[in-house]
Amino acid sequence: MKIGLLGFGAINQKVYQYFSKINTNIRFKKILVRNAKKYNYLNNNLITDVPDIFFEEKFDYVLEGAGHDALFSHGPQVLKNQSDILITSTGALTDDSFFEKLISLSTKYNSKIMIPSAGIGALDILTASSYGKLNEVNITVRKNTEAWFGTIAEKKFDLKNYDENLVLFSGTVREGAKLYPQNVNISATVALSGLGLDKTNLKIISDSSIKTHIITVNAKGDFGEFNFEENVIPYEENQKTGKIVSLAIIKSIQNLSSNFVLGT
Repeated sequence: MKIGLLGFGAINQKVYQYFSKINTNIRFKKILVRNAKKYNYLNNNLITDVPDIFFEEKFDYVLEGAGHDALFSHGPQVLKNQSDILITSTGALTDDSFFEKLISLSTKYNSKIMIPSAGIGALDILTASSYGKLNEVNITVRKNTEAWFGTIAEKKFDLKNYDENLVLFSGTVREGAKLYPQNVNISATVALSGLGLDKTNLKIISDSSIKTHIITVNAKGDFGEFNFEENVIPYEENQKTGKIVSLAIIKSIQNLSSNFVLGT
């Protein structure tokens, strides 16, 4: 199974390192980054900052782990090359015209757009419940203060005051995911699994009393009601992303290459 990587940040590095250490049929053929010199320690034939060189390869799957701009720039070409794409920057799909373009290309070129569960659980029950009558979905993203530096919150709020319950946003997922593209992609994943971007409620909180990310999802419908909560540890090198994300991506890739699959 041939895989290409868009970006080589914390998520994709962990995925690459995991599969490089085990005996598997998974092969990473090319990695597209902004600055190849930054990764001189890798095989020179593997890393590139030239899109044309990257897309010379034929991939079965391309894993996007580089952010919204990278997905906007390269996502369409992945599908045109008849490769399936695994998207982590789900918040980019709040752009309806872009989303529709990806859907159109995937149909035309017989390629798939895949959204791994990644940093959030309970998508199985949420997606299943959407086939009945789903009445309400709420998601709260509560992260340590450090996670919000370098975002719009730093301009709008005095984060250094260490407010323990500072509400950065309350509204629809479509609005919130656009405002915080690095922090709340999971909210877009939840929304797309259930009621959609405009009917899923999102609250974003900065909490100086924690060092983790606490995500809660509540859903109600004719199936009943469920509540899900996770409390995950962020990467030391990237406080915006939980360590569970790379592990979930590893699971998704493993499922794609395995004859025995749990949690389809």
